[in-house]
Formats: sequence, C-alpha cells, structure tokens
Amino acid sequence: METDQLISIDIFCRHYKVEYSFVQSLREVGLIDTVLVQETQYLQIPQLQNLERMIRLHDDLDVNLEGIEVVQHLLKRVEYMQDEIISLKNRLRLYESNE
Repeated sequence: METDQLISIDIFCRHYKVEYSFVQSLREVGLIDTVLVQETQYLQIPQLQNLERMIRLHDDLDVNLEGIEVVQHLLKRVEYMQDEIISLKNRLRLYESNE
C-alpha cells in the first residue's frame, strides 16, 4: 500500500480530538481497517469519511459502539439497494426502448 494514502492513528486522533481507544475499538469490531507499518498503526485515507461519520454518531448523538455497528450495517444495505434500483431501472429502460 502506498504510504501517501495512509494517516497515522496518533495524528488522526490529535486532529479530530478523539481518544485512541475509540479508534482501536472500531478496529476491533471490524468497522475500520488499519495498516501496520514499522510498528505504527495507520488509517487508510479513503475510509476517513466513514470514520468521521462514526465519530459524529458517537460524539454528537451519543451512539454507543453497538449502535454504530447497526447504523453502518443499515447504511451498507441502503447503498446496496440503491445500486440495485439503478441497475433495475437501467434494465427496464432497455426493455422499454425495444418496444
């Protein structure tokens, strides 16, 4: 993995004023992935938007870790269904254009 797509968890926690243990808890339950490079844990930059959402759920709405898991699962299902709707609409257009 290219290091320009990584940010140290320590730097992330300082910037966002988040406890290191919270980020580790998210990693332990599988909500985020980290990369170990020379004994330092890093986050992948593409997952920062998702991580920011989890922080807002936790801090602003006081949602616990289990609640964050549920929200993430539901958001993934909604995204999957939206993709499926787009696919079905495209297929429907194909059939409608052949009439």
